[in-house]
Amino acid sequence: MAVAGAIVGAATGGWINDLYGRKKATIIADFIFILGAIVMAASPDPYILILGRLLVGLAVGIASVTAPVYIAELSPSEIRGGLVATNVLMITGGQFISYLVNLSFTQVNSLLSIFIQLALTLFQSIF
Repeated sequence: MAVAGAIVGAATGGWINDLYGRKKATIIADFIFILGAIVMAASPDPYILILGRLLVGLAVGIASVTAPVYIAELSPSEIRGGLVATNVLMITGGQFISYLVNLSFTQVNSLLSIFIQLALTLFQSIF
């Protein structure tokens, strides 16, 4: 469901950027991401978890459209390409770190480990 949310977020991200501006679109995506992380961490059943994944995907889609454009608009032309490439590198590095964190929880045989993994999503959205 996160992928479905990301598709919708990316499709509507340009419209949100035009309507509210890049900075406000980023803040909107952050709040949606935080809301999705809270919903996932507190979900009592799989349906609410799916809703949280949808919200997180929506935020990722909006941010994936907004961030590169915002970086390119604010950066000097001499370093613009490097900054946008650094953004992509940081996203990929963050995904790798999240896989390592989730790998560390694979040996824990409790339902609590799943909720800890989902709650760590909130940590990402704050920083």
